[in-house]
Amino acid sequence: MSAARHRAGFTLLVLAAVVSCAAAGCSFGDREDGSQAEGRVLRLVRHQAAQAAAALLEGDREGFLSSFPADAGEDAAMAREDLGDVFDTLSPLRWTSFAFRVSPVDPAQGVYRISGMGRLGEAGPPDRIAVVRHVRFAGVADGVSVTADETPEDLRSRYLMALHEPVVLQRRGLVVVGERRARDRAKTVLAAAARARPRLERLGIDTGPAAVVTVYGSAGAARAALGVDAAASRLVFFAHPPLRMAAEDWPVCDVGVMGPWLRDVGGTLDGALRHELAHAYTVQWFAGDASPPALLVEGIAQAAEGVDVDASLRREVETGDQLWPLPGSFADDDVWAGGDAEAVHLGYQIGGALIGYVVSHWGAAELRPFVQAVAAAEPTSAGMDEALRGCLGVDWSEFYDGWRRYVLDGG
Repeated sequence: MSAARHRAGFTLLVLAAVVSCAAAGCSFGDREDGSQAEGRVLRLVRHQAAQAAAALLEGDREGFLSSFPADAGEDAAMAREDLGDVFDTLSPLRWTSFAFRVSPVDPAQGVYRISGMGRLGEAGPPDRIAVVRHVRFAGVADGVSVTADETPEDLRSRYLMALHEPVVLQRRGLVVVGERRARDRAKTVLAAAARARPRLERLGIDTGPAAVVTVYGSAGAARAALGVDAAASRLVFFAHPPLRMAAEDWPVCDVGVMGPWLRDVGGTLDGALRHELAHAYTVQWFAGDASPPALLVEGIAQAAEGVDVDASLRREVETGDQLWPLPGSFADDDVWAGGDAEAVHLGYQIGGALIGYVVSHWGAAELRPFVQAVAAAEPTSAGMDEALRGCLGVDWSEFYDGWRRYVLDGG
């Protein structure tokens, strides 16, 4: 299977189910139960966390650490060292806003969850999760002090803490996060992402909202950041929902890139980023649809990538749509489910050709109405008749015959 096919397989439709605050074990309750002493500790921790957030935004390391004074002892010293790492990782980033939310984990034992969140540059949600720590506090005469860090191991490198000395690069409509030691990779990705936008716009895709692209140092770093267990081949280029505190979907997805692969990417980088940014920007086209047609979801990205109609698709059309019969295949919500490499490749080809046909014959302005109408319709000829008459003014037979000619003519 080609690198492009590997790369395209792990997109937002897979990650949406697993990359979430709930999957990371972050239930952000705001309980106020417990004794009066516990309530006092919680209020003081929240007050000091607010001071720490302000210090982080100002780049004041001493002020940040003084907001979390530590007891004497080895456990407290290790906790303070970890909080210093949090500051060193997050403070260089370009936060438009930043705050810590504190919630009880085990208030009787003085353990509280401290969740850092904010808006990164001009992109994404205002509650992007940056870090989660479970810290033990003890009440003292003049406030509270840190006694230990009890963060579960799987949370220590979650979110932005998976990055080593992160840097942020910005251009209109784009925020690229990378690692300082691989700044050139981040620059390369930023330039390619910027070049992708005109192609997306020609498909009628709104690239006005800023998107975040994260360049990870390794597949392990990507797994740790997102809390997923996936093969490295599926973490080369991928789109996923932003990791945020709120349960609501954000209208633009993030894009992830596994940095070391860029050494060998050659001329495919531009196409790969067009593909994943198309996913990122068009996820909102299918808002409210839990299982949108995979042929159209991937077809939009395939058309953005700019992949030509190949001989395998022409053979499929000539022989009567054996692997992906239409319109029934619009019911499939995963191009990869149960198919071999040939079937997956053909699914992408069919989707891209459907999108290309609509744009070439009716114009880019009709693409979003088309995919939404098909996604909402029954995957039958009668269902397509109703959907297509409403958005394109043709019935299914006329549409399919025209698409078939389009494919056989080479697109």
